[in-house]
Amino acid sequence: MKRIVLAILLLVAFFSCSNNIKEEVLTRHEDGSRKEVRYYVENEDGSKNYVRETWYYMEGMKHLDGPIIGGKRNGIFETYYKSGALMSKGTFIDGIREGEAFTYYENGNVKYQGSYVNGKECGIWKFYEENGELDKEVNRDLR
Repeated sequence: MKRIVLAILLLVAFFSCSNNIKEEVLTRHEDGSRKEVRYYVENEDGSKNYVRETWYYMEGMKHLDGPIIGGKRNGIFETYYKSGALMSKGTFIDGIREGEAFTYYENGNVKYQGSYVNGKECGIWKFYEENGELDKEVNRDLR
C-alpha cells in the first residue's frame, strides 16, 4: 500500500512539475535520432531524480513507456507497435515484473496473457489466435 501511495505522489509531482522535467538521451539510433530516453527532475544538489523511461522507434514513434521510481521501473509499462497500437502491458515493482501481463496483436486482440510473481512467469498462461480464439493454455508452474 505504501508503494502505491508513493507512486501516486510521484506521478502527481511529475505532472504538476512537468515544466521542470528534463530529458536525458541514453542511446541513439544509427541516424542520430533518440532511442532510449529517461526523464528526470534535477534536485537542488544537482543530482537527477528519474521519473520516466521512454524508448522510441527510429521514425520517432513511442516504442516503450513507463514510470521510474527510486531509479527502478515501478508501475505500468506499455510497449507499442509502430502504428501506435498497444503491443504489451505489464507492471513492475522495484524493477521486477509482477502481476498480470498482456501482449496484443496489432489488431488489438490478446496474443497471450499470464502472471508474474517476483519476476518469474507463474500460473496458467493463455495463448490466442489473431482472431481471438483460444489456442492453448500452459501451466508455467509445471516447468
